[in-house]
Amino acid sequence: MGAYAELVWSWLSGADGAPPLPTHDGWVLVSANGLSPADAERLYPAPPRLLILSGGESEPRLRRVRSAQVLAGPPPRLDEEALRELRRGYSCAVLLDGIEATSGRVLLELAHHGVQRVAFRRNGDWVVRTPRQIVLRKPLRRIESAWSRSGVARWFRTRVQRARAHDALRQRNAQSFRGERHWLEHLQRQTPRVPERSADGKLNVLLYIGQLNSGGAERQLVNLAKGLRAEGHAVRVLTTYPMADENAHYCTDLRRADVDHHVAGSHASPTAELALRRLNLHPEVVGSLPEVIRNPVIDLAGELLADPPDVLHCWLDYPNIVGAAACALSGTPHAILSTRNLNPTYFPAFYQSWMDEWYAFLTTLPQVHLLANSNPGADDYANWLRVARDRFEVIYNGVDLASMERAGESEARRVRHELGLRADQPFVVGVFRLAAEKRPQVFLDVIERVRRACPELVVAMVGVGELRSEVEASIARRGLGKCVRLLGQRKDVPALLAAADVKLLTSFVEGTPNVILEAQWAGCPPVATAAGGTPDALEHGVSGFLHPVDDVDALAKSVLRLLGDRELRAGMARAGQRFVRERFALERMLDDTLAYYETLLARPRAPHTEPRAETSEPEMLSAP
Repeated sequence: MGAYAELVWSWLSGADGAPPLPTHDGWVLVSANGLSPADAERLYPAPPRLLILSGGESEPRLRRVRSAQVLAGPPPRLDEEALRELRRGYSCAVLLDGIEATSGRVLLELAHHGVQRVAFRRNGDWVVRTPRQIVLRKPLRRIESAWSRSGVARWFRTRVQRARAHDALRQRNAQSFRGERHWLEHLQRQTPRVPERSADGKLNVLLYIGQLNSGGAERQLVNLAKGLRAEGHAVRVLTTYPMADENAHYCTDLRRADVDHHVAGSHASPTAELALRRLNLHPEVVGSLPEVIRNPVIDLAGELLADPPDVLHCWLDYPNIVGAAACALSGTPHAILSTRNLNPTYFPAFYQSWMDEWYAFLTTLPQVHLLANSNPGADDYANWLRVARDRFEVIYNGVDLASMERAGESEARRVRHELGLRADQPFVVGVFRLAAEKRPQVFLDVIERVRRACPELVVAMVGVGELRSEVEASIARRGLGKCVRLLGQRKDVPALLAAADVKLLTSFVEGTPNVILEAQWAGCPPVATAAGGTPDALEHGVSGFLHPVDDVDALAKSVLRLLGDRELRAGMARAGQRFVRERFALERMLDDTLAYYETLLARPRAPHTEPRAETSEPEMLSAP
C-alpha cells in the first residue's frame, strides 16, 4: 500500500487527517516543497493562525496564513520575517516532509521561540514529539538510514519486496464488477483536469507498467520513454511493484536517459492530498475495486493529481485496468490502454475472472483509448471485449537499431568464444520467458530432432521464468545437457543473436515479438510459430520461416535447412534487416505514437453515459 492509498483508507474509515495537536494556538507548517496559503487553510482549518516555512519565496498572505523562508545556510536558519511572525505565538509544528528533510537547527530555533509539540507522519499515522526529542532522534535516524543502505539490509528488503509482488501477482480474486451506479455518478461529477500545454508544444507523458523486468513490453516502454525524453518532452515512468532484482532490469537505461521513474504512491504531495480529498470518494467507488488492484488504483490516482499529464499511457493488462480506473477517479482526460499480446484468458498465470467485467466497463469510458501492437492482437481483444475493431489503433513495435548496431562481428566472436564454439559450429538461440505460453517443451522437441541430424549443434536458451526447473529436468531427461545451455537473463542479447545461425521461437500466443525483430536486425534468420502477431513481424520465406503452432516436424526442417545453407542464411539476413528498417524502426514507432497522442489531444471529449439502473443496492465493502 502506497502513501495515497493509506491516506484514502484513513479518511474513509473516519480517521482525522489532521495531526492531534492543540488548536488554541498557531501551527508552523515546515515544507521543503512549499505549500500555498490557500491549500494550507483547507488542509488545517482548526488553528487560529498558520505559518508556512519553506525554502522558496514567500507567498501572498491570507487572513490567518503567513509564509516565510528557511535560509539554506550553512547552517540553515529562519529569516527575519519568520522570527517576527513566531513572536505572535505558535506552539505546534507539522513536518510535512518528515524528520529527515527537516534541519535540527531549525527545530531548535522553533523550540526557542515557543514551539512545544512537533507532528510528523510515520507509517501513515501522526506521531507527536517535542522538538528536542526529534533533534536527539536525528542521529539515530542517520544510523538507521546507513543500515538500510547496507548490503544485508538491501538483500533482505529486496527478498521481502519480491515475495510481496509475487503474492500480489498470483493472487486469485474472483470479485465480479459491482457498484457501477456509484462509479458513473462519480464520473458525472468530475470535471476533466486538462493541463495547459506548454508554449513550445512539448507533452507531459506518464507511462505506467507493473514492473521493469526484461520483457518485450517493458523494452518498448523504455524505448518510447528514451525517445520522448530525447525530443524534449516531459516523461515519467511509474510502476506498480517495487523495482528490485529482475524487476529493475531497465532502471539503468532510464537513469542514463534522465527519465524519472519510481513506484506509484512511494511518496505523497500535499497538493495531491488536497485534490484527493476534494474528489469526495464514495466508499463503494473504491471498495468495489478488486482487492488486488484497489490500492494501486488509489496510488496512481494520487500521482495523476500531483502532476496531471497530458496523456496517461498504460502497458499490459493489470496496469491497463489500474490506469483506466485511476483516470476515471481523478478526471484525467486521456488514458491509453496498450495491449501487447492476445487477450489475458490465454495466460492462466495472470488471468483473473474479474478482468472481464472491469475491462468491459472501463473501455466504455470516453477518456479511455485502445492501442495494440499487431492487427491479430487488436482483432482478438476487440472480440473478447465486444467493442468495435476501429476502437483500436495499431502501432507496430520499434527496435532500437542504433544500440543494436554495436553488436558487430567482434561481439559475435566474443560470445562464441565465451560459449566455447568453433567459428563454423552450428548455433541456435532461443530468447523467451520460460513460461507456458512460450512452449519451452516444444522448443526442446524441435532441438532434439535437429540434433539427431546435426550432432555438433549448440543451443542457448536465454530468459527466466516459472518453468525453469521443469526445463532443466527435461534437458537432463532428454540427454541434451551438452547441447542446450540455460543462460538466464542476459544484457548482451543483440550479441547472442549476431553470433547465432538461427533464432527459434515456439510460442502458441504472441503479440509482436520484439526478439524476432531484433534477430532479423542482427542478421539471424528466425524460425517461428505463426502465433498472434508473429506473422506481422517477419516475411515468411523471405526473412525467415513461419509454421503452425506445435508443428515440430516443420519447425525442425526449417532449422536444419538454414543450418545447412550458408547462402540462404545470408540472403534472409539481408532481407530481414531491410524489412525491420522499413517497418519497425524506433523513429517510426516514436513518430506514430506522438502523432496518436496529438490526435487524442485534439479530439473533442464525449459526454459520460447515464448510469444503468441496478436491481439492488450492492453491499458496501469495508476498508481493508
